Amino acid sequence: MRDDDHQFAYDEQAVHKLSSKVLISTLVKRIRKNLKLYYGGLDISKAIITGKPWGGKGTSRTFRFKIRAGEKNKEHVIFVKLCPVFPACNMAAMEYETLKLLYAEMPSVRKYCNVARPLDFFPDLNAYAMESVGTKSFKAYLLKKNSLLRCNDSLSELFSLVSGCASWLSGFHEITKSNESVCFDSTLFIDGIKEDFDWCLLRDFKFQNSTLVLLEMTIGRFASFNGKFNMPCAKCHYDFTPAHVFISNDKISVIDILGVENNPIYDDIGYFLASMATVNSIPFYPLFDYQRADRDLCDKFLEVYLSETTYEREVFMLFANIFKLKRLLVWFQAQYTRFNDIIHPFVGKTFANLRLVKIFEESILSTINKISIHL
Repeated sequence: MRDDDHQFAYDEQAVHKLSSKVLISTLVKRIRKNLKLYYGGLDISKAIITGKPWGGKGTSRTFRFKIRAGEKNKEHVIFVKLCPVFPACNMAAMEYETLKLLYAEMPSVRKYCNVARPLDFFPDLNAYAMESVGTKSFKAYLLKKNSLLRCNDSLSELFSLVSGCASWLSGFHEITKSNESVCFDSTLFIDGIKEDFDWCLLRDFKFQNSTLVLLEMTIGRFASFNGKFNMPCAKCHYDFTPAHVFISNDKISVIDILGVENNPIYDDIGYFLASMATVNSIPFYPLFDYQRADRDLCDKFLEVYLSETTYEREVFMLFANIFKLKRLLVWFQAQYTRFNDIIHPFVGKTFANLRLVKIFEESILSTINKISIHL
């Protein structure tokens, strides 16, 4: 953050109205002005900076900037992320501070884990700048490598990368761990699911009745855990999925880390397990092996995470799968709603029954089985 940024107060409505063209022009000037601070040896006089929108809208926009300078015309890539301000938190400030903490401490905690290098904060735009972590997304890699056509022996690298994801997350939780824990409360947990999706509505889709009965029985048993288990807490990524994991120079880097304080660690774990099991339900990769992702790869992730902690195995496995079940239920609704709202209700319902039910039902049943094993 530069001193001259303080002369501008953040005006959410004004930022919302700014066109992408104006924002890119403004940010190019700021990046050029501060380029020496980002890259000390760079010849600023020869720097060519270009930018383009990279997603989002309003006060939640991301821009990508290419910087070329020097005799070899070496390219640097910077992302600038604008975030909204909510009554309870400032997302940009929260993410930027978390990024600074992890960039400083992660290498000493997990040698092969990384985050984007934080570069700058612009208060008037409520935005922060960070260096790119590369272009090799774990989601794309997972979709291509975890194919039904590939034999188990050819998947060693995939299992290694899943292990790296687990190591990154355990390191993140170790660095940001809270001195407090949260006692499991089934009422709060169930209400948290219903805020997004009442699973009783699964009856409107072609799930097996036996699956719905088993789901009700399983959730009903959660009340017996009340007051018995304290869940460890740390900062929460809040969207830890393969899409936010990047692979570069044998390192695992993670982006879009929100950093919400004092959250049960199982929130992040459940996110990742559920996303592994249901990744890319749109049939771009019809030969993707969902069963392996839901079982073998998820099991590997949990084993590696657990090996780097001192948590009691049975309790850890139980709550990891309970939170995975929560995320599966919420994501079924989210994927159905996306098609329902964007295309047409008939298309959404048809897609849900023909594609989503099969994928999610298998994952829900296997997760319920895991929960029953660790009860």
